[in-house]
Amino acid sequence: MSAASSRPPDAAGAGGAGSHPERIKLAVLGDPLRYTRSPDLHRAGCAALGLECESVALRTPVDALATTLERLAHEAYTGCNLTMPLKEPALALVGRASPAARRARSVNTIAFADGRLGDSTDGAGFLDLLAAEQRSAATCSVTLLGAGGSARSLALALADAGGRPVDVISRREPEPGEAWGGALGKRWSAWGTGAATRAIAVADVLVNCTPLAGDEFPVAVEHIPRATLVVDLTYGERVTPWVAAARASGLEVVDGLSLLVHQARRSLAIWLGRDVPLEPLLVAASRREP
Repeated sequence: MSAASSRPPDAAGAGGAGSHPERIKLAVLGDPLRYTRSPDLHRAGCAALGLECESVALRTPVDALATTLERLAHEAYTGCNLTMPLKEPALALVGRASPAARRARSVNTIAFADGRLGDSTDGAGFLDLLAAEQRSAATCSVTLLGAGGSARSLALALADAGGRPVDVISRREPEPGEAWGGALGKRWSAWGTGAATRAIAVADVLVNCTPLAGDEFPVAVEHIPRATLVVDLTYGERVTPWVAAARASGLEVVDGLSLLVHQARRSLAIWLGRDVPLEPLLVAASRREP
């Protein structure tokens, strides 16, 4: 599945349409995995196609990833999602990897059928999110805060979509070998420099790809242009203080839960071999824990 596609294709999936067991078994792995909505989205997506689904969240340290994947495959799981810090180590543990996963050096989706496929729906889900927010991936100016695996996935997807060169702001300049790709056209600046300030000032879309979720803001809200769409990849039981402050200031803000919906829809298409309607996932994501 290409990272540049704007919607989930009719995927061949794990076994193809019509060949699923009565109950689909899915999981999400991460560490510490204190809060996740992925099982809710898995169940909602399967239910929309008339399938029963068992989905569990499993705290999985990096050193336990290999054995956990073996156990899930042995127990006939259809697939799993991966979150931090497992996305990059997982690349060495899949039988084959999609072009999107290989280029980003990051796996967030594993399908256990047909030799354990590793894929990344991070970039493609981000393009879906931009489309839903009526932003053109080909023409908007995007500034990424952070230079980890998620940032790489987004930058590569934007490049594949014919987008402008992205601006990347991080503590250190990414090395050429860190999977950004020589033809990517990224422009890097260090935190707190004049170049970083200029990159924020011209951003149509500003994406927080850092793990900052507390009282430390990645960028002061007053420095963000009023017309900029703010995207925060993090999410939790409550919106982050940065997202709350940005919304209070009148900025248009999308948090990580909205992005997760689009990424989950892509993952479900890989596992099930069919597109999943978006609306049931949005409804499931809108439900809050009691």
